[in-house]
Amino acid sequence: NLLQPPNERPELPSGLYVLGLTGISGSGKSSVAQRLKNLGAYIIDSDHLGHRAYAPGGPAYQPVVEAFGTDILHKDGTINRKVLGSRVFGNKKQMKILTDIVWPVIAKLAREEMDVAVAKGKTLCVIDAAMLLEAGWQSMVHEVWTVVIPETEAVRRIVERDGLSEAAAQSRLQSQMSGQQLVEQSNVVLSTLWESHVTQSQVEKAWNLLQKRLPKAYQT
Repeated sequence: NLLQPPNERPELPSGLYVLGLTGISGSGKSSVAQRLKNLGAYIIDSDHLGHRAYAPGGPAYQPVVEAFGTDILHKDGTINRKVLGSRVFGNKKQMKILTDIVWPVIAKLAREEMDVAVAKGKTLCVIDAAMLLEAGWQSMVHEVWTVVIPETEAVRRIVERDGLSEAAAQSRLQSQMSGQQLVEQSNVVLSTLWESHVTQSQVEKAWNLLQKRLPKAYQT
């Protein structure tokens, strides 16, 4: 159900309705994005945009190397994301230096992707971004959709998926907004806590309700 009214976004490309999809690490956000893609949405994956931004010659590459030094580079000149991550993780000042560089770059790439979606005749796109709200990207979307699960389940999934210790998984979650903080700023909330078919029926219901409230120009 719609928890609060959608946002007017006259500055976005006309004829394109944009959802922002977010959720804590381990929430199952990527699986929901895939389900929305199967229903016809154009997906803008912020992780993919991040890889493009960090790549040699990418818009964030030089500023990041200048800010953090050449010792964050692999021998082939690419940025070692693990070394960079260890430098900023748990250090708010360093993290802010990095996000001040990278978030505006990824936002610009996302806007370019919106233009690609319009050129392909798409009327609905989804920005899949774990840090959507932290980065202030809710200003780029008509609605925020959040995927929620209990923190204990998120920790279990992160440990299983990424091979981290429970302490490391909890530390990762503490660096993000809590599920409750995300929900407070959301238009639609989904959960992947149960079996796959339950998630699918939630996504389909949310999609069908979205189609009903969309202006005719946006309907897929």
